[in-house]
Amino acid sequence: MMPTGVLDSLSSSLSVSGATAGLLVTGWAGTIALTSIPLVRLTMRWPRKSVVLASLLVMAAANLLTALAPTYGAALAARMVAASAHGLFWAVVVSYAASLVTPDRVGRALSIVLAGPTLAGLVGLPVGTEVAHRVGWRVTFAALAVACIACTAAIAVLVPGIDRGSARPEAERWDRSARSVLLVAGGGFFSLVGYYAVFTFVVPVSDAVAGIGADSMPGVLLASGIGGLAGVLVAGRISDRWAASALPVTALALAASLAGMGLRSGPDVYVVMVTLWGALIGVLPVVLQAHVMRVASGGFRNTAGSILVTVLNLGIGVGAGLGSLLSTFASLTLLPLVAAAVAALALAPLALLRSSRPSRTADASKAVRGDVGDEVSASASARRRGNTPAPAQELPPTRRTT
Repeated sequence: MMPTGVLDSLSSSLSVSGATAGLLVTGWAGTIALTSIPLVRLTMRWPRKSVVLASLLVMAAANLLTALAPTYGAALAARMVAASAHGLFWAVVVSYAASLVTPDRVGRALSIVLAGPTLAGLVGLPVGTEVAHRVGWRVTFAALAVACIACTAAIAVLVPGIDRGSARPEAERWDRSARSVLLVAGGGFFSLVGYYAVFTFVVPVSDAVAGIGADSMPGVLLASGIGGLAGVLVAGRISDRWAASALPVTALALAASLAGMGLRSGPDVYVVMVTLWGALIGVLPVVLQAHVMRVASGGFRNTAGSILVTVLNLGIGVGAGLGSLLSTFASLTLLPLVAAAVAALALAPLALLRSSRPSRTADASKAVRGDVGDEVSASASARRRGNTPAPAQELPPTRRTT
């Protein structure tokens, strides 16, 4: 996120064009999409807390290397390392946070975790950009390295470790819950394609649709950011209270807000739609992540998180590409309407998910502790054969999911 605010000074300092410097942003999303699943598989035997701490330390080192980079190539390499660690962090931290709470508080736990990116966009990006303009972009990345180290120390001291990783390789093999995870991720993909098709070009779109010039855009973006923060704050309760319907309703509302932005009803209505749009993109990541944690079996949660991170980053890239195509070969006034139609496609995989819900009951009952169901099944099988199994340690309670 930070390079978007410092591209001008960075490109000048490293003697490259703005377009070349922009690869620090597009390459970031591509690296996450390529590396998230392999890295999760590689580290699945590690305790989840150790993976989170290690990924933060790698991000700290990569940000420091970016700050010290003598050439553009060195900066690009450092950013790709940071992107790999970033993708691993988000793939794991969601399931880690969900495992720290009871099932009825998963949404609220994830809303706290996902408030971080929202605050980063609302506060961190403007502050980092201002620091870069005043004292240089290298200081901004050095400060990011310090922030990563501080977060690592805080998590190491304050957050409990709750597992030992996957003891068995087969624990992360694809199971029946994989289909449900892919359907949820598919819904998120279409929603983000629609969102980022407009977000990437929100300044010219605002001018073309509502006559809002560049000078007025900071206020419009602030309204969107405040809406996003409000959305994150209520998303957890929404997800926990209406676990089954929160995601499809949010996806539908996001598509409707995009359509509302394209109605050319004047600047006042447009700003209201942008604020709603921002609030919904604050809600969407929370309900998406919570839904994935609910439909994934216990042994598939970490891989499910990496699948979601990968698919969502693909959605960001495809959305930006769609926006670029439409802004080049069509009218900017059509962009919100086309984006709304694409975002509405999210309802198709989510409808398939709802239609298959009864067949997933057995898998859902194992959503938090995947081994519990296996042990119970083994015990039941032994009883059917007339054998009495040896006394076992008390099993932890099975976590019920919606």
